[in-house]
Amino acid sequence: MSRSRHAFARSEPRTILRVLLPLAAVLALVWAPSMANAAPMYPWQTGIRAVGGGATIEPAVNAINGMQTFLLTPNNAPFYADGATPGAIPPSLKNVSAPLWLVTYPVGSTVGDPGSDPLNCYTEGYFTNLADRYNCDHALIPGIKGHDHLVGVPGTQRAGGDYNVQWHVLATFFTPKGMSDGAMNTRILTLDALRAAQAHGDVTPDVDTGIYFYCSAVSGAVFQSATPLTFPPLMS
Repeated sequence: MSRSRHAFARSEPRTILRVLLPLAAVLALVWAPSMANAAPMYPWQTGIRAVGGGATIEPAVNAINGMQTFLLTPNNAPFYADGATPGAIPPSLKNVSAPLWLVTYPVGSTVGDPGSDPLNCYTEGYFTNLADRYNCDHALIPGIKGHDHLVGVPGTQRAGGDYNVQWHVLATFFTPKGMSDGAMNTRILTLDALRAAQAHGDVTPDVDTGIYFYCSAVSGAVFQSATPLTFPPLMS
């Protein structure tokens, strides 16, 4: 991910996610090993790391089988965010893209707690002056502890989710029902599980962030050799 991002406030979902501009800088088009070979042998990883001085890498989740994969983004990569980027959405993005689901978890969810597999990103500490985990400087939402990135993989061909180097960000939030009935304590690792939670009323429908971007994938070995990044909290 690029280091330049903007936090967004919690209000109406459409308003919130239009400011998801930071996430748009997450990914860009580069040549890299297939996401299908993205090192499932590694323990679950979390946070953003620097690859040399020209790119960042972070973990994601294969939306088909729930296994770990990794996404690489050159610094200052181009992106498009509706309402923030001047001009219209480039046809190459608007007409040909695959969905990336930003699945968020509220403060109070036990998903990603110590002793369990970590989330792809933690953001709560941004608001608590690092009293809580904070290792990603994007999608900074009050009341959200962190999130996962669910993506397709090369070769995926199915309704509602596939793979492309051009991506369209869709976000989801647990509903009051999903918080009260405990659904927020079950990690969603596949598109099928996400659709089931939405059908049950535990998770909101997909919220179109208006963000389109380019992304490529690398193996877990690249993540392991990269340098972990830290970010200042809100009150720094």
